[in-house]
Amino acid sequence: MHTIVCPPPSSVRPPSFCPGFPMTWVAAQPLRLTMGSRTTRTNLQLQKINTANYRYRITSDHTETPETTIREFEIQQGKEARSCVTNKTLYIDGGLEVFVAKNNNGTPEGARETGYNTGLIEVDLTSSWDWKQNISIQAVSKKPNPRTGTNPPVVVRGALYAGAPSDSSIYQYGGTVSYANMSFPGFQKPTSPQYALWSYNTSRGSWDQFDVTLGAEYRPAGGAYAEAPDQELAFYLNGYINNGTSNDLENSDGLLRYLDGLIVIDTHAQIATNISTSSLANFPRVKGGMVYIPGIGPKGILVAVGGVTKPANDSSASNEGTYVPFDEVDIFDISSIFEGDDNGIWYAQKASGDIPTGRTDFCLVAVSAKDNSSHHVYMYGGKGANELYDEIYVLSIPSFTWTKIFEGKSPRYGHTCHLVANRQMLTVGGALSDDLSTCDWEYRGVAIYDMSTLTWGSVYDASAADYAVPAKVYQVVGGGPDGNATRKIPLDGFSTPELASFFYPPANNSSASAPQPEPTKLSKGAIAGIAIGSVAGAAILSAALLYTRQRQRAAAEAQRAAEAEEAEKDIFMESAWRSNDGDSDELPSTTNRQTTVLAHEIGGSHVREIPGS
Repeated sequence: MHTIVCPPPSSVRPPSFCPGFPMTWVAAQPLRLTMGSRTTRTNLQLQKINTANYRYRITSDHTETPETTIREFEIQQGKEARSCVTNKTLYIDGGLEVFVAKNNNGTPEGARETGYNTGLIEVDLTSSWDWKQNISIQAVSKKPNPRTGTNPPVVVRGALYAGAPSDSSIYQYGGTVSYANMSFPGFQKPTSPQYALWSYNTSRGSWDQFDVTLGAEYRPAGGAYAEAPDQELAFYLNGYINNGTSNDLENSDGLLRYLDGLIVIDTHAQIATNISTSSLANFPRVKGGMVYIPGIGPKGILVAVGGVTKPANDSSASNEGTYVPFDEVDIFDISSIFEGDDNGIWYAQKASGDIPTGRTDFCLVAVSAKDNSSHHVYMYGGKGANELYDEIYVLSIPSFTWTKIFEGKSPRYGHTCHLVANRQMLTVGGALSDDLSTCDWEYRGVAIYDMSTLTWGSVYDASAADYAVPAKVYQVVGGGPDGNATRKIPLDGFSTPELASFFYPPANNSSASAPQPEPTKLSKGAIAGIAIGSVAGAAILSAALLYTRQRQRAAAEAQRAAEAEEAEKDIFMESAWRSNDGDSDELPSTTNRQTTVLAHEIGGSHVREIPGS
């Protein structure tokens, strides 16, 4: 049985070194069992026998003696997993973990061992819980794709997307194999990058794979990712390839090449395209952050910050590049990919205030004031050149002002975080030291931060009140808890009138916030070259996709099958939406660049579905 031997911490955020607190959200894993002088590797099953103390019985399929079938272990720290929240459930996939075996008397036995989260972790968010007492966590083993017999990938630094609210599937994209412990049970070698996109049907418990081979030759890892679930679109910015991203690169130990491109994935049709990001000032980049903010511009924006960058022609693993400065924020206009710009439009906007130092491996959460007069991106943690951070900054938009709201002494990096229950930031996993053998005080693998009261706690409140702008933030941007921000332009003005018009539309549409984005179709440029493989093997152009939030997965599959037999259909093009009249002409502006991406040649066979999918 697994028993936590330490009492709960007396405070919510204890010192960074807290021996004895295991990290248990990845508990249901294959483990190495030490039996005297012999080591046995076997698949284990986990049975929870005490929720309050998180005690487990570990049952093996090994049958030598009864003594070998029950062991204790602790999972102490983990990082580089990916997670998403959908339909009141947190899903956690992949990542590195540290395991410590314990003998039948409860005494730690043997050295700490780095291993992998080979399953999918589910955390219930339908009701409130205290992660020190009664959190509900379930570990689900990954089963092979019933259609192909292929095992889902076990990777780090990939992406996990929630899909549309009506979608019963979540989506795993990209990632790389870690060679931290190749002898650990469940280790997988790199596979072909052909099927970089996988789905997990949360209703049926089954996995499926999709061929989304893009203009980028390999499966990317380490990129920033975000999604617009209301539009059934997911995004993956740049990333890298190394010896873990493809079986073709398995022997390329010294390879670390950063990739061009913003991958745009249609989660409804499971197709994708790669659009160039060569106009970004700091490109390509990895280990940064990106969030989606709806209600700005016609279809919302992506906000990208941080990370490291180096030239795409530098493939050396010894050079990770230079830090992307936080005094410049990159904005992507999602509507631009539907308006004839094959690669969309990026804007670079100067920021002011408490500028964070360069870092990687932080997490971002976006939340808006009640009246949408301001939008706030919370950034937590991260890793610098010589320092790990326990800090929280807020980037307020449209003033593009950074405000530092928290600093502690328990750093974290390699984690993820999510907005849950209106105002709470749920953090997932991460490491508090480069030495992974250090025990983690977050022994359930999660933590809760109230973004209105600016306090850490162990309780998730499923019925929390609406988000209120905290005093530390509205004292900078003006207004109060409900919004009414008075600082509505950047310190030196907007970089372009076009960007300003997102926040100050023409007089006949002068509400505090732009309309919510409506589902739409991909433009001809965005889907040019997408080929759908039919049963006969013939390639035809992908049909235009009408996005509807209420569609069910069964209808989606039926539609895709019908599309595979049809001829090319007309492609709906939305009319351009952009104006420089009204208030935006009167706003102060600078000469900062408007970055319109040049057209990128997309081959007709780069994106396709599996025949018969």
